[in-house]
Amino acid sequence: MRKVIAIIVGLVVAIALIDLSWEMAARWFPSPVDPVSDADMLANYVVRMPVAGQVLVTAGWLVAGVAAAFVALRIAQWRPAGWIVGGLIVALGIWNLTQLAQPLWMQAMSVAAPLLGCFLAERHFHRARPGDPLIN
Repeated sequence: MRKVIAIIVGLVVAIALIDLSWEMAARWFPSPVDPVSDADMLANYVVRMPVAGQVLVTAGWLVAGVAAAFVALRIAQWRPAGWIVGGLIVALGIWNLTQLAQPLWMQAMSVAAPLLGCFLAERHFHRARPGDPLIN
């Protein structure tokens, strides 16, 4: 049960961080029209967004991969939990590609960045030891 909860919590963390990166990009690089009202306008907005905004969104995918995998690893104390969460984040990224037009490099990074984040989280992860402040 602990492993399932870890994966769910990791996925919630990932979705929150990805949404935060999109919100920050939309706030710092606002669209002249409301892109939420029309899918074509939203796709045009993402393609015409400055590179800094696109990098911010891509960085959100990376940070989401690191944080979600680390949270899942820490809660579950089981190494595959981080990769399961990473696989779910990649699946969300692929689903996002079917819904929203993006530049080719952003499409590639929506798959590669979460996997890189999972790799970094697993590389720096250590099992909880007695007396650790988080989870015993």
